[in-house]
This record gives sequence, structure tokens and C-alpha cells, in this order.
Amino acid sequence: MRKRILYLLSSCLSFFLPGCTPGDVAALPTLLSAGQLIFYPNATLKKIVSTNDSLIYKPADYEVSVHRISYRTVLADGTPVTASGIVYVPSQLAAAERPYPLLSYQHPTAFSSAEAPSGATFSSPALSYPLYFATNGYIVACPDYVGYGASEQIPHEYEYHQALAQATVDMLLATKEFLAKKGIVWSEQVFMAGYSEGGYATLSAQKMLEEKYARQLHLVGSSCGAGPYAMSDFFSYLTQKTTQGGVANYIYVWETLCYNQIYGLQKPISYYFKSPYAEQISKSLNNTRTMNVSFDKICTDQFRADVKDLSSPFRQALNDNDLTNWTTQTPTQLIHSEQDEIIPFLTTQQTYNALRQRGSSRLSLVALKNGFHLPTEVLFATQSLKWFAQLRN
Repeated sequence: MRKRILYLLSSCLSFFLPGCTPGDVAALPTLLSAGQLIFYPNATLKKIVSTNDSLIYKPADYEVSVHRISYRTVLADGTPVTASGIVYVPSQLAAAERPYPLLSYQHPTAFSSAEAPSGATFSSPALSYPLYFATNGYIVACPDYVGYGASEQIPHEYEYHQALAQATVDMLLATKEFLAKKGIVWSEQVFMAGYSEGGYATLSAQKMLEEKYARQLHLVGSSCGAGPYAMSDFFSYLTQKTTQGGVANYIYVWETLCYNQIYGLQKPISYYFKSPYAEQISKSLNNTRTMNVSFDKICTDQFRADVKDLSSPFRQALNDNDLTNWTTQTPTQLIHSEQDEIIPFLTTQQTYNALRQRGSSRLSLVALKNGFHLPTEVLFATQSLKWFAQLRN
């Protein structure tokens, strides 16, 4: 509760900053440091091979420099934090016909810093989604999120809208500073894309950007893939329906315990999960990977009732992270497979319905008939790139 109050106070105070109007936050310097990690000449990029037939990789005459930046962001209670991310800057052997736009790429669930953008082994070039976008003419900014990279000493607040949004928006502002200091001319168009937790982070950041940073960042298009945007409906499904066990239980338990911590609910693990699962989770979250039962089977009756109870503190935490109660003015597409076994399609369908009813006329739904969660990310990337091409200058 204290976090909520402090955050609301800081938001209100921002309205009284000189030169600001409601909904416009003053852009303060956020870039702390920047350094080039590696440069990939065209010959190197042409040696990289796509291991997925659905991802056609043609670097054409592109070259790419990769930079690591650190920047200032804040936690929900106003605590300043040094965060980090990676920026891919493309160039071409022949003069580019037009300046490149900036694309913010939000990564999916990462279980360690090694899986975050700055954790990659850049000395051994391999195809990644950021590199894929960069070799199609986009400057790509990739936030690590708080909890990874430079801020790995802080536990990552999994699927928490405020933390994901702020770290992503501040990464964009820092990248804008970085480009200015390097003298890199860009089109001033901003695109956003992300899948799974990255999809949720993208829509969270899009909401914050439209409401508070529209003057600083010109968002032209946003593509969100397979995120649990309708958080209350998501947990209602998880606690009432049959779900896949194993690693899926890891992320469901992780999110539950994060909300318990973030919102100061102070419930023991045994409040949420039955024995012997509670004891196993208490020893290590990794033990959830071997819990090959549906998530609802490890949940206590009290927890399942809390999810349904509109007045319960946990349900209020879910509602606070629900992204169905606003209106977007940006061309936005939601991409999701109806066959997704990790994040049910209903979260996207419910979000699409709710936002359209609220007047989001530039929102579209791309419902894929087939494809499990992880393999569908490739289709998400190719669909996003194709759609962005229609929007960019």
C-alpha cells in the first residue's frame, strides 16, 4: 500500500513541474553510460544462418554496431535504480534512403541475467530477434528490465505493470539521448514489440507512454504477442481450468509470490499452495519445474476463492495489473495463437474486446489458429515486421 501511495503522489506532483501539462511528464536525463560492445560487418552478418525455416534472414547490405547502455529509472516507491539494456544501430554499405526508426523490443520471460538482452554472447554472433529487426532497418532498443543486467541485485518483479513500463519507457528516453550524443539521425518514429512477458511489458509501456510521454516519444505502432494482459481473467482461468504443468507452474507461482510481495499481502506460501507443494516451493522455486500437475491442483481453496472474490487483496492486485481499462490511440495489433498452452488465448480476446468497446478503433487482433507458445514467437516477429513496414516513413 505504501508503494501505491508514493507512486500516486509522484505522479500527481509531475503535473506541477514547470512547462508540463497534465499527461505530460518532463523528460529528465536518464542516460548514465554507453559503450560499444561489437561491430558486425556485412560479411559477418551474411555468415549467420537462421535455424528456423519460418524466419527468413537476409541481412542485405546491412552492418550493425551493438552498444550497452546504463540508465536511470525508478521503482514504484520512487527509489532510483541503475538499469541497463542493449542498442543495435544498423548502417548500410550503400547510403540509406531514409533515416531509421527506433524499435523498442521487450524480451520474453528470462530466468537469469544470461537470458536478458545484455547477457548474450556477442563475440559469437547468432541470429536473434533484435538483430533480425536491425537488419531490416530499425534501431533496436532492448531493455533488460529491473532485476537483470546492471540491476540484477534487485529481484525481478515478474509481470508487474509499473516496473516493466517504467524501465521500458526510460530505456527509450535513454536511447534517444544516446542517439543524440552520437549524432545519429533517426526518423523520430517509435515502434514497440514484445512477446510473452515482453508482450505484457509492451502494452504496459505503451499505456504509460501514451498517458505521460507522448510529447517526448512519437509512438507509431505497437505489436504485442501472447501476453497476460487481462490479468484477472488470466488467474481465474489458471485457478479454475486444467493447465500444463512443469515450467508453466514456475511462472504462475513466480507471479503469485511477486504480487504477494509487491502489494504487501504478507501471506505465507502455504496460504496459496497446498502441501506438499508449498514445502517444495519454500525450498526452491525451481522445484515447480517438476510439478507436472495442473496449476489449480496445487492451489489452496482459499487462494482460488480469493481470485474470484472482487474484494480480496489478491484480486485487487490482479485488477491493478489488468490492462483492459484504458483506450489506446496508437495503431496496435495483438497477436496470439488460439492453441497457446502457457498463456491462454482468452487473455488477448478479452483485452481486444474491452479496448475496442472503450473506443480503441486502431486496435486489431491477429488470431493464429495453430501454434504452441514458444514456436509462435517466430510468427509474431515476422508478422510484426511486415505490419510495421506499412506504418513507417
